[in-house]
Amino acid sequence: MAIDVQARLGTRFEARAILVGERIDVRGIEPRLAPQLPVIVDVAPAGIAVVVRAGAVVMFGVEAIDAERFITDLGVRVHTRFDKQESERAIVRLAEADGIEPDALTIRQVTVERLQVIGEILAKSVVLARHESEIAAAFQAIEPMALRMKTSPSRLPWKQPDLVRTIGETMLVEQKLVDRVEVLEKPDLLWDEPDLDRFYKRLSDEYELRERYLVLDTKLGVVSRAAQKMLELGQARRALRVEYSIVALIVFEILLAIYELVH
Repeated sequence: MAIDVQARLGTRFEARAILVGERIDVRGIEPRLAPQLPVIVDVAPAGIAVVVRAGAVVMFGVEAIDAERFITDLGVRVHTRFDKQESERAIVRLAEADGIEPDALTIRQVTVERLQVIGEILAKSVVLARHESEIAAAFQAIEPMALRMKTSPSRLPWKQPDLVRTIGETMLVEQKLVDRVEVLEKPDLLWDEPDLDRFYKRLSDEYELRERYLVLDTKLGVVSRAAQKMLELGQARRALRVEYSIVALIVFEILLAIYELVH
C-alpha cells in the first residue's frame, strides 16, 4: 500500500514506544505499509505504528486515545499484557540529513523505511529498559545476602525455592533477549540500504543499545552465578545435616548396644 507518509504525519511529529506485553504475534497483521519487517501499519485516523514481536508498539503521530484503542484492538495477539508499561518518547522532524540533534531525531525524508528504523530502535530500547529494572531488583536482593554470608556464614538467609526462581527468571530474560529482542541484530531492511544502515547505527549508538545489552548480560551472569552458588551452599548444608544425623544415629545405636551388653 503506497501512501504519502509526510502528508500524513507532517514535518514534525512525536514517536512513542510502549512495551505492552511479553510478546506480540505479528503474523497476519494486515494491511501493511511495507512487506519487510518490522510490521508497519496505519493507525486511524492519521497515524502510523510499528509493531514488534518483542512486545512493543511504536506510534508515530498518534493521539493518546487512538493509541490506547489500537493497543486494545491487538487483543489476543498480545501475550501476557503488562500492568506497568515501559515507554519512551522522541520528536522526529524533517531536516537536511538523517541524524540526531539535542531536541529531535532528524530525517531527510519522511519514509516508511525510516519510520521502521526508528521504530526498531525505540522498541529495543523499551524492552531493554524493562529487563534492566527486573535485573536491578534481583541485583539489589543479592547484596544483603552476600553481606549476611560474610558476617553470619552459619545462618544462610535464603530458601531453595527462591533461588531456583531467581535462576529461572535470569534464564528467561536471557532467552527473551536472544530470541525476541535480537538487540545486536540489524533488521533485514538495512541490507540493501547503506544510508539507512548508517542511520540505524547512529540511533543504536545514541540509545546505547549494545552497551546496555552487554551490561545487562553481565548482570544476568552475576545474578545467575550468585543464585547457583547460594543454592549449592544450601544443598551442601542440608547434606551435612543429614550426615550429622546419620553419625548421631550410629553413635546412639553403639551406645545402646554397649548398654545392653553391660546390663
